[in-house]
Amino acid sequence: MSIGRALPAVWIAALAPAGMAACGGSGDSGDAQATAASAPAAKTATQTARQPAAAKGPAVVKVGRSRLGRILVDGRGRTLYYFTQDKPRRALCTSDYLNCTTMWPPLVTTGRPRGAAGVKTGLLEVFHRTKPAGSQVAYHGHPLYLFVDDKQPGDLKGQGLYDYWYVLSPSGRPIKRK
Repeated sequence: MSIGRALPAVWIAALAPAGMAACGGSGDSGDAQATAASAPAAKTATQTARQPAAAKGPAVVKVGRSRLGRILVDGRGRTLYYFTQDKPRRALCTSDYLNCTTMWPPLVTTGRPRGAAGVKTGLLEVFHRTKPAGSQVAYHGHPLYLFVDDKQPGDLKGQGLYDYWYVLSPSGRPIKRK
């Protein structure tokens, strides 16, 4: 094999762990990440169960209290996160190959999202995403996500994960304290 053909394979092998870290879950999901890396088309029962349900109406964004101060939460009080690698109104967390959309389901909506007291409704936006397909909610341009390891309102287990995932304040600014 020539060096010209081997070089792309070396780059892929070198960069794959960084991509997995960016979108993967907590330390508990190592087996799921290994499964996804070795067989991207296969899904375990756990991965299938974690897929976000289709939106059943307008998403609700509220302000919740946490140890980090006031943060954005969904209508059920679950913490909302943004991914630092996303572009304004453009989600880069689109692949289940690296468990991104499994571990970080997007906040999707049908229709215009609603903002509760304390949310600046002028900062709420919707944009179309392709994987998984649907309308994702953004706040101040930041696409919003949930984290599957946050089991109840107030959980912040995704905060600062891999230095890519952070909560947002009601002003739309990231809170980077851990």
